[in-house]
Amino acid sequence: MEQKRLTAIVILACLLGCKQTDPSGTKNDLALDAEQIKAIAKETYIALFPLVYNYGTMYNQVINKEAEEYIGGFGVYKHYGLSTPKNRDIPTPNNNTPYSWAWIDLRSEPWILTMPPSDGNRYYVSQWDDMWGYVIDAPGSILDGQNGGDYLLTTVGYEGQIPKGIKRAIYSESQFAGTLTRTEVNGLQDIPAMKAIQKGYELQPLSTYLGIQTKKKAEKINWIHYDKSELNNIQFFKYANFMLNFTVSNPADQKMLENAQKIGVEAGKKWQPEKMERYVVNAINLGIKEALQEIEQQVAMTSDGKKLYNTRKIIGEDYLNRTVGVVVGQFGNYPSQAMYPGFQKDSDGVLLDGSKKNYQITFPAGGLPKADYFWSFTMYDLPDRFLVENPINRYSIGSQTESLKKDKDGSLTIYFQTDSPGKDKEDNWLPTPNGPFYIVLRIYGPDKELLNSNNDLPKIIARPLK
Repeated sequence: MEQKRLTAIVILACLLGCKQTDPSGTKNDLALDAEQIKAIAKETYIALFPLVYNYGTMYNQVINKEAEEYIGGFGVYKHYGLSTPKNRDIPTPNNNTPYSWAWIDLRSEPWILTMPPSDGNRYYVSQWDDMWGYVIDAPGSILDGQNGGDYLLTTVGYEGQIPKGIKRAIYSESQFAGTLTRTEVNGLQDIPAMKAIQKGYELQPLSTYLGIQTKKKAEKINWIHYDKSELNNIQFFKYANFMLNFTVSNPADQKMLENAQKIGVEAGKKWQPEKMERYVVNAINLGIKEALQEIEQQVAMTSDGKKLYNTRKIIGEDYLNRTVGVVVGQFGNYPSQAMYPGFQKDSDGVLLDGSKKNYQITFPAGGLPKADYFWSFTMYDLPDRFLVENPINRYSIGSQTESLKKDKDGSLTIYFQTDSPGKDKEDNWLPTPNGPFYIVLRIYGPDKELLNSNNDLPKIIARPLK
């Protein structure tokens, strides 16, 4: 789904000094001034951003049949091949592990995921996230080996019996959950084998798995049409109120949700900014503006995926980093699966820009990233963070790239630039756009030393344009 860079919103100044009433316009004991409303709006926007953003992706993939991203509804896997610049479902797609998308509705009963056996030492994972943006599990080669198996997906608090033969239950804090399943492909010749594994991923309701009839049916939902232009304005909270209906309450979020209620953000409550007093609307808008600015600042600072994609146990209530993870790489793997060091600046701290400089990175002999499976660099444009059209149709480069050539001393240099670095260096060239860009190094199955260290990777060095 097309992801536009979050930009600041032009907001009228808060009308300070207005009479203190609650956001609905009636006097009560919880009267808030403009500064309090702004602070709550900022906190709530950041905390609920993944819930709303994930709804947008789910809406286009399983509800809106007219959307290009539509995959066929709940419980249906849609498999993709190698990513290209045309793939715009999510930002920063990778080009080494083709995606398989699916969503499930857990309101009436659990679902069963079947992972097929792999065909050797292949990386594959069915990572599941709840609507909050937390990773809830990742069955596959790293956690479970290559033999496949059955897993039960349900909501937190489920008290039903777990059938025999189920490897484990996976619990979601929302009544909808999604997967970005990944299957490694090693070159064009490996695509048929990769597709065979993709066909083996299966989802079915628990009742179907058990071969029984179920009496319980989920109520029909009056879905809200998703308009991505409303993600950055006061209508954002319309989607938040809607989606809060489908979450499982966690005590750790109680304070944030209680504050949110003070400005009208609450499960099932109709969002009506047109009935709010002007100073309330202005304060909420200003809170959103400050939230967007803080998210943007954190995006610019972030280079370590360990802080962005993980379980609630690890991320906790770090709402800002959880939101940044959704912005820069929705459904990103957690660290034991893959690490995602990002590069936005060169060794001098200057933002990367293919129209101004050529760049290179050199790994010393014996200093390549240590991975159980593979590593790769992938190039993205800015501000969209999608793959970049280029004359050699190369979107990533790494350990699977057979043409890579080491120097005589055993070191390896990779070139990032718009034009060819020369025929003798093209095997090690990843083309850049003619403008700002962003690079992600993905390390699949990082070894324990790499996982537990700060991993001081070589810096990207800028060179003059030729």
